[in-house]
Amino acid sequence: MTRQELWYYIVTQFGVSLPHKVFTPGHSSPFAFVADAFFHPGKDVAAWANRSGIKTLGASILAALEFRFTQGLQGRVLAGSEAQAKFLYAYWQEWCGGLLADCLNGSVTQHLTRVNGGKFSILAASQKQVRGPKVHRLYEDELDEIPPDIDRSAAGMIASRGGIPGRTVYTSTWQYANGPMAKLVESCPENGVTLHKWNLWESLEQCPQERHDGGKNCEDCPLGPVCLAKAREYHLDPEWPVGIAAETCGLYTIDDAIKSYRKVGTLMWDAEYECKRPSIEGLVYPMFDADTHRCDTPPADLKIYRAIDWGLNVFVCLWIGLDKNGTAYLLDTYRSERATIPQHAKYILAHKLKDARATYCDPAGRNQNDQTGKSDVQVFGGLGIECSFKLSKKLREVHNGLQMVRNALQPASGSPRLFYVPSPANRTFVKAMQSYCNRKVNSIWIDEPQDPQEYEHIPDALRYYFVNRSVSQGIVARRIGAG
Repeated sequence: MTRQELWYYIVTQFGVSLPHKVFTPGHSSPFAFVADAFFHPGKDVAAWANRSGIKTLGASILAALEFRFTQGLQGRVLAGSEAQAKFLYAYWQEWCGGLLADCLNGSVTQHLTRVNGGKFSILAASQKQVRGPKVHRLYEDELDEIPPDIDRSAAGMIASRGGIPGRTVYTSTWQYANGPMAKLVESCPENGVTLHKWNLWESLEQCPQERHDGGKNCEDCPLGPVCLAKAREYHLDPEWPVGIAAETCGLYTIDDAIKSYRKVGTLMWDAEYECKRPSIEGLVYPMFDADTHRCDTPPADLKIYRAIDWGLNVFVCLWIGLDKNGTAYLLDTYRSERATIPQHAKYILAHKLKDARATYCDPAGRNQNDQTGKSDVQVFGGLGIECSFKLSKKLREVHNGLQMVRNALQPASGSPRLFYVPSPANRTFVKAMQSYCNRKVNSIWIDEPQDPQEYEHIPDALRYYFVNRSVSQGIVARRIGAG
């Protein structure tokens, strides 16, 4: 089959016209995902797509195609819960009444189907289940809802045998900034996984002519602002009159998209529908954006400062430049694990940004080491790096420091006052800002960072910079009254 033949075959056998148009640079489509996986049966593939973006439907069609044309295939569905796994299996059961009807070996049960000499079933998300028999195919649906330890253990299930290559098919929205989907996306393609990404526009149904009327009704449509913006971006024409939905070919209904657009905020829309970034739910700095806060060419005449966090096993130093208007630029990031304080000092002293006006740090660095009798601050001082910190209760209150950083990222008026310079070292900074999350109490996010967490040290060092750079406002006594 060619790709075109496969598309028509899916239409005739499944009654589904899989969306195939792409409207965003670097994106894929639901059909491209299925076709790539079908024509390359030994390749691990992943779909990162929007809510209601046909991910599960596409994976079920792929599974049915593979079982139809492969004798003796062993496949399993793994999700964060049995209820989630049943979404894919429900589609599968429908295909068993059509395309696979003459291949069935027995009846279709609620959890298992024997077909074409093979077996397809649902797995519970438990260590016992994922450490069971070897299989050719593992379909991980909504990867971000699968516990990371279960996902890691499931890798051992895959086995190529009987001339059939083994592989994993991942589908998910990107819900958690530091969850399983984040780790998969970051490591593609080095991890051997081909990533297909699409958003609302690649999965949305076409808006009929009578609804948009050549663009006359677009301005009044609730989805109009983002729909028109997408069309103007796609056509490179700021005056393009008709929303992009007039050109789409998906299955997600416009009315459902409108309901979602009305209910969610801009940040969630960008994350879960436009797929511009992971979900911001629960993040300490949801306003941080890798594009908005990026500065490729910072000013030349910056005053250089350093900010340090003395983590138990992780040491962090940030180099931050300050311009004459009070805007800060993250110039470089140093994050090192399990090295000594003198080793860190040696690295800092050899760094190209040597003329730092001050080095700010966590006040905990003044505590003496039980073995050496010296504090980290003393060791640094002895090696030529003088550190400073503030001890006022107000400034040591974590929430006050967080608010200072938030104010710099998103001032009440004007442009941001905190940017980062893109570089290999600063990728860790971006990752940390997009991963730093609050903790939950009774399943509700509260405005207090989770402790501990993997990327806490970089945001901590950034907070020490702003806290120590702040100027306390004095109180002036004035006599009130005549005379």
